[in-house]
Amino acid sequence: MFPLISLVLVTLLAGTAATFFSGARARWVALGTSVLFVLEVAFLFLSYSGWPGYNSSLVPGFAESESYAWISISWMHVNFTVGVDGISLVLILLTAILQIATVVYSWGEEKRPAAYFGLLLLTCLGCFGVFVALDVLLFFLFWEAVLVPMFFLIGFWGGPQRRYAALKFFVYTHVASIVMLVGLLALVFYSGATSFDFASIYAAARGLTPVAQTFLFLALFFGFGVKFPIVPFHTWLPDAHVEAPTGGSVLLAGLLLKLGGYGLTRWAVEVLPSGLHTTQPLLYFIAFLSIIWGSVLSLSQRDLKRLVAYSSINHMGIVLLAIALNSSLGLLAAVLLMFAHGIVSALLFMTAGSVHHTFGTRDIAGLGGITPRTPALSTMIMVGSLASLGLPALISFPAEFTALLATWNGLAYWVFIPLAILVVTAAFYLWMMQRILFGPPKGVPLDAHDVPWYEGVGMGLLVALTVLFGVLPGLLVNVIVSSPVKGFPGT
Repeated sequence: MFPLISLVLVTLLAGTAATFFSGARARWVALGTSVLFVLEVAFLFLSYSGWPGYNSSLVPGFAESESYAWISISWMHVNFTVGVDGISLVLILLTAILQIATVVYSWGEEKRPAAYFGLLLLTCLGCFGVFVALDVLLFFLFWEAVLVPMFFLIGFWGGPQRRYAALKFFVYTHVASIVMLVGLLALVFYSGATSFDFASIYAAARGLTPVAQTFLFLALFFGFGVKFPIVPFHTWLPDAHVEAPTGGSVLLAGLLLKLGGYGLTRWAVEVLPSGLHTTQPLLYFIAFLSIIWGSVLSLSQRDLKRLVAYSSINHMGIVLLAIALNSSLGLLAAVLLMFAHGIVSALLFMTAGSVHHTFGTRDIAGLGGITPRTPALSTMIMVGSLASLGLPALISFPAEFTALLATWNGLAYWVFIPLAILVVTAAFYLWMMQRILFGPPKGVPLDAHDVPWYEGVGMGLLVALTVLFGVLPGLLVNVIVSSPVKGFPGT
């Protein structure tokens, strides 16, 4: 079998290295690498024939799988093992889309462009590695590799409080990563797995007692949950978003938050079903708290970027709720929501960056009536806002509808909590649009002009995908449900 995943990794690694050393031509090298990445992922996506099923030992199989011996001693066998299923494939597609959109949007970056574009590509390389890694140590190495470039993106290209925000981001996420690693290593050793591969761990973990599964699940949930982020460990997110450059905010919201949801699904929910069952009430409580807290805080924000950041906590709370339901419909909803939020949040952070570039402020109360002067930017803001509040025919609607249906099936009338919060979400986005887009001009300089071509192209790509997957969600659904996960066809 042709090692397609390794080819993609080599493409990203070579392109990232070349970008760092290409000086003023960095944006072109980054764009070329991103185009190749998109083409390779498109081939992987189109050639995906469905899940390979279970082998004789009832261990999930993965498509395009590769495994090479890496570290082998008497008590530890670590392999370079990679593969994809429908869940990881959809998130890989999201990674490729956001990488090229971010590179194009950031085309005008003049402050050390080689380092800036190189760090963007390195972040996406780490995310791709997380989504394909099927070995504990390989997974952790890619997981940690994402933190370093994002730390420098925030700390060097960010706003006035960038150093504080970068340090807070790193401390929160790194401490959580250590707990996650301890949980993963304990899972390997206590289960008696013969190697660090997912297949070996999956089979061995079935022999763990419910009590052991519960403690291991809680450790993994904390490690992955801080990246979600769950309340009360969410405070790093608004600071990081507000201070990060626009490209950093796009990847932070669009990709890094998805690492938590993917990691929880792959390494905790699938492997430790008894632990999930025992901790379900706790997960429900945190999910509902995050949904409510994120929306309520969004209502009180004056900064456009901070509003979008807090709304991300609300949306990722719905993802956690869908995962906690432990049903095929809930898992489908969670993956759809992660993809939809990745596209929509990236679009909204791009619009917030363009508002700041054009008007010199993100203060919602200080702006008004910008539509006549910046019609293209206003259109992007409206599409992103309407998608985020769940308007039909846009990408978030099928995802949120599926989540509500799964919640009704699993928790009956508790569905009214996320349903009511969707009304609150609609309220703060409509309020924001009414203040910024309409009415008499306010805070609009005489020389204000619409977005430059590169920002328009970057946002336009995401707008097109927001409509495409809103009208044709089956393009994603048919891939997701072909995953070797309990409850999906054939399992």
